[in-house]
Amino acid sequence: MDFLFRFAKGKRLTKEDMIPGDVNFLGAIRENNGVREKIKTNDFWQPNCITVNYNGSVGEAFYQSEPFWASDDVNVLYAKDFWKMNKYIAMFMITVIKANKYRFGYGRKWTIEKMKETTLKLPCKSDGKPDFEYMEEYIKSLPYSDRI
Repeated sequence: MDFLFRFAKGKRLTKEDMIPGDVNFLGAIRENNGVREKIKTNDFWQPNCITVNYNGSVGEAFYQSEPFWASDDVNVLYAKDFWKMNKYIAMFMITVIKANKYRFGYGRKWTIEKMKETTLKLPCKSDGKPDFEYMEEYIKSLPYSDRI
């Protein structure tokens, strides 16, 4: 995955330090796109990325289309400069990422270091580079993809 993404780790924010607001706070949960609650903060992550729980519900992955705060149980993945992420490509990659979660769990957390070493099997062009156009068009071809 190191080939495809720039990785960052979320930051700890205790319940006592949270103020209700309108920025998504992501925890290591498996539902609601990882959003545990809404908080007030001026320090947040930029959208158009994938978040992956490395603790709690390990391997749950979500596309983030709005600014957010990621807890320290969440890793944030941004596309490297040679490709541009969009919601369709992200949905394809999330499916592949989630297919790898069985290898990780409570005793073997999916840390950034382990994520960097993880190989994602993606469709490729004849030159061996990922076929992002195929990934996007495949997701767009699925029923209900217009609701993503």
